[in-house]
Amino acid sequence: MPKHIVLYYTNSKFGKIVQFEFIKQGLLKGENGIYCIPDYENKSKIEDEMNQYGIDVKYYIKSDLLTIFKIPNLLRHYKGVLKGSEEVLDNMLSDINSNNSFRLVVRFIDKLNTKEEIDANLVLEKYYHLKFCKFKGSILCHYDVDNCPANSNPQWLHSIFETHHSAIFITDFDGKGVAFEL
Repeated sequence: MPKHIVLYYTNSKFGKIVQFEFIKQGLLKGENGIYCIPDYENKSKIEDEMNQYGIDVKYYIKSDLLTIFKIPNLLRHYKGVLKGSEEVLDNMLSDINSNNSFRLVVRFIDKLNTKEEIDANLVLEKYYHLKFCKFKGSILCHYDVDNCPANSNPQWLHSIFETHHSAIFITDFDGKGVAFEL
């Protein structure tokens, strides 16, 4: 059953492990896997990290099951954040086999330091959650707790919980965590 999942982590190593496992489990089931990165990140670095984790990146890319997709800065998109995100999502999903379900690891707004970034992030989370029934897959939205408003803005955290089906929290020290339905 498709789910909209939020992942919170305080250690990026453990955050990546959960993200890669989410993608890997889908690939093993024949699902499309889409892993999104900001447009300034190095794609080959992510491919290397996935390979080290045990995902045969070359095989899955050649099989048209895995896509590493670069997300542009939507705050600078000429059509605006919402229309820009729709265009990016359409482009992202146009490259996958529509007969298969998919697993998508994404954050449309990479940085959450300004009011504009935080507001845009919440608008997109709400918008896509309302449209979730139209998706044929599961989405994992990931947030590094040290670099998002979760610590300082309880209203933001509440909004994120309202726009996801499940939540995963990974602790800093040992990689243990908790997951629950919202």
